[in-house]
Amino acid sequence: MENNLKKRMEDMAGNIWFYLVVYLVLIAGPDYLPRIFVHRDQVPLEWTTVLSALAGYVFPFAPLFLLRGRWFRVYATVLMFLAALGFFVCGYVVLRFHMPFHAGTLNLLSTTSWRESREFMLREIVSLSMVYYVLATVAGLLIVRYFGFGVKPLLNRKLSSVFAGLCVLPIAWIYTYYSWIRPDPVLRDSAAWFALLPNELADSDRQMDILHECIEYPQIPQDLTCEGPADVAVIVIGESAVRSHLSLYGYGRDTTPELEKNRDELVVFRNVISAMPVTNFSLYYMLTFKTLHDQMHPRATIMSVLDRAGYHIHAYSTQENFGENSVSALFVPWHPKYHENEFDACLVDDVRDALANRGDPTLIILHIMGSHITYRNRYPEEFNHFAEQKPEFSGQEINPLFQENINTYDNTIRYTDHVLGDIIGLLREAGGKNMLFYFSDHGENVETSFLQNYRDAEKRDSYEVPFLFWFSPEFREAYPERIAAAEAAVDKPIQLDRAAEGILSVFGVSSRSYPAGENFLSPEFELKPRYMMEGRILYKEDE
Repeated sequence: MENNLKKRMEDMAGNIWFYLVVYLVLIAGPDYLPRIFVHRDQVPLEWTTVLSALAGYVFPFAPLFLLRGRWFRVYATVLMFLAALGFFVCGYVVLRFHMPFHAGTLNLLSTTSWRESREFMLREIVSLSMVYYVLATVAGLLIVRYFGFGVKPLLNRKLSSVFAGLCVLPIAWIYTYYSWIRPDPVLRDSAAWFALLPNELADSDRQMDILHECIEYPQIPQDLTCEGPADVAVIVIGESAVRSHLSLYGYGRDTTPELEKNRDELVVFRNVISAMPVTNFSLYYMLTFKTLHDQMHPRATIMSVLDRAGYHIHAYSTQENFGENSVSALFVPWHPKYHENEFDACLVDDVRDALANRGDPTLIILHIMGSHITYRNRYPEEFNHFAEQKPEFSGQEINPLFQENINTYDNTIRYTDHVLGDIIGLLREAGGKNMLFYFSDHGENVETSFLQNYRDAEKRDSYEVPFLFWFSPEFREAYPERIAAAEAAVDKPIQLDRAAEGILSVFGVSSRSYPAGENFLSPEFELKPRYMMEGRILYKEDE
C-alpha cells in the first residue's frame, strides 16, 4: 500500500506538476521577475499582493486534477497556450511600461484612438522587446510540445479532488473577501485581476456615468461671481511634455526660444506634477474638482463653471475624436472642432478666427498633440532642428539606440514652443486684458532607455509637467494682485488634481464653496502630500 502510494506521488511529481511549473513561470514570471532584476526603490514587494496573485494564477489549474483522457490533453494545451499569451501580453506591459496589466489597462486600451494605436504598434513591432517576447513565448510552447505531452492525469480521484480544492479555495476566499468584506481590492494590481474583472469594468462604467452627470448637471455654487474677467483667455492643453526638456526650465538645449523671448510676461511654476501619467485620467482630475482623495465627486468641470461665469467658450483639438472617454466627454458641451492628422500650428488659425468673432469675455481651449509618440510625426520637416546633434550636454553617456528619440522629442518641444509663441503674438496684437495658460497632461520618460522611453508610472518624469501663464500688459495693469499672487506661488508643490480653485481665481471666479485652502494662489493654501501610482506611492520629493 505504501509503495503504491509512493509510486502514485512520484508519477504525479514527474507528470502533472510539470505543467504547473511551466504554467507558473509563464504566467507569474512577467509580474514578479521584473521586481528581482529591475531596480524598484519606490514599490516594495507586498506579500499580500503576491499571495493573492498566486491564488489567481493557480485557480485555472484546478481542472487538470479532475479531467481525464483527451479532455485532459485539450485543457492542458489550451492552458499552456493562454499562459504563453499571458506571458507575452502581461510581461510586455510590465517590463515596457512598469505598470500592471489589469482591468484598468483594458479600459485604457479601449479608449485609445486607432491612429494612436497604429503609430505605437508600427514602432513596437520592430523593437527588441517585441522580438524578446515572441521568442520567449515560442520557447514556452515548445517546452510543452516536446516535453509535456507525455504528462498523465492523476488517477486517484480522491487525491485529485483534494488538489483541485486546494487550487480553488484560495481564490474563492479572496474573491469573497475583497468583493464583499473589503471593497478596495489588493487584487487590482496582480494577475489575479481577472477574478474581479466584472467589478473593475462596472467601476469604470460608474466613473463615466458620474462624469456625464457632472457635465449635464454641474454642481455650481449659487454665490458664484466673476470679478474682472479676462477679455480673451486661451488654455493650451499640452501632451506628454516633461518640463526637464524645456530650456525655460533649465534644459541645456534651446527648445523654448519663443517662450524665453516673452519671459518677462510669463509666470512659470516650477514644482507642478500631474495626477496621473495617462491623458484620460489626468485631464479628468485636472479639469474637474475630482481629487485623488475624493475620486467619486467631480462636482463640475472648469469649463462649465467659466461658462456660468459668463465666458464664451470655443474648443479646438488636433487629437483624434475617438469613442467614449473622459476627454471627449469633457469637451462635448462646447462642440469642439477636431483637426485630425494635422500639425498643431493649424490651431493658430482657429485662434485668429475666434479673436475676430469674439464676444467678451472669451475662452479658447486648445488640445494639442504636442509630444505624443511617435515623436517624429508631430512636427513638419523644417522643425527637425536637432536632427544630427548628440545631446552630450546632459552629463551622461547617451546610447545611440535612443539618441534619436531624444532628438525627435526635443523637436516636438520646440515646435510646441513655436505654436505658443504664435498664439501669444495674436493675443498681444489683439490688445486687451488677455492671458494664456499652458500645461501638459503628463510627462514622459525620454531618457530611461531605448526600450522604455514612454511613461513609467513609478518615475518622476511621467508626472513633472510645465505649468505657466502669460499675461498681457493690460491684464497685468488691471489685476496686479493676481499677478503678485501667482508670482508668490511659483515654487509651491502642486498636484493638478487640486488645481481647479486656483485656476478659476486667475479667471476672476470666486465662491465661498471654493476655500482658500484649496487655492494654490492663496497664502492659506494647504500643502498636502503628492502621490504617484493612482495615489498609492508618495512622490519622492514630498517624503
